[in-house]
Amino acid sequence: MPVTRFHPYHGENIRLSDEYRVAYRTASFAHAITFSEKPLHPMEIFLVEIEQNERGWSGHLRIGLTQQNPSNYFELPQYALPDLSNMGKSWICAVTKSHNKVYAEDLTAENTKKYVSILGTGDHVYTYSGPLPKSVLKPLPQLRTLECDESPNNSPDSFHVSSSSSSGNEGEQSAENNILPTDVGSRIGIVYIIRNNKAEMHFIINGEDQGPCAKDIPYKDGPLYAVIDVYGTTKQVRIIQTDGVGTLQNSCRDVILHMVEQDQIDQLPIPRKLQEYLRYETS
Repeated sequence: MPVTRFHPYHGENIRLSDEYRVAYRTASFAHAITFSEKPLHPMEIFLVEIEQNERGWSGHLRIGLTQQNPSNYFELPQYALPDLSNMGKSWICAVTKSHNKVYAEDLTAENTKKYVSILGTGDHVYTYSGPLPKSVLKPLPQLRTLECDESPNNSPDSFHVSSSSSSGNEGEQSAENNILPTDVGSRIGIVYIIRNNKAEMHFIINGEDQGPCAKDIPYKDGPLYAVIDVYGTTKQVRIIQTDGVGTLQNSCRDVILHMVEQDQIDQLPIPRKLQEYLRYETS
């Protein structure tokens, strides 16, 4: 099956790894714009998981669509918002700790019909590539939270291990593991559908459709690439495969975390010291 990757052209502070599936911001809080390697099809979900955060900054991940082709190697601005958006042909949203649902503005006194999610009501989402289990869109049980110290010499190895996510009084939390949209482990997706001969962009947070955050996109004017700005407190993101079966590494990770969640660590076919490590990290 094809693998979804980041485009090799990106902001000067981004370093790509794991065959272009991980984007890490090496310094500052800006110059961290990345793109999907290929343009998206209608109802093709581009999904990332936040793997590291960094304290000391404000603002969080930005995500959206652009018709600015990264293969043209145009001069990249510092930020997706407002800079790339102001260049035109880009539709970008900022992810916040809460209040990400945007469809509520369409519910007027004359139009009180409940919003219907584009993800449907079953256990699977019917994407461009076929049915996708909704569980892929949701965060996994977290073994640890990675938080980097603000430092000019920061690296992927300089992080703190903490035993929990953000506290519960910081806003409305996701039903999955009490995780905030900006927390480590949160899964953020971007997708568009065709409506009235135009594209309508939705972003998905931890398995929930947040509604149309941009409408009337002239998708026939050019291919639409996903754009991710690893901005502010967001330090590192990983692409989660949604096109068919994921990688063996992701499959093994899912199984291990499921066994941890079910308190079945002893049944994992791994050395006893690893079992003790998992038990210690989740205690």
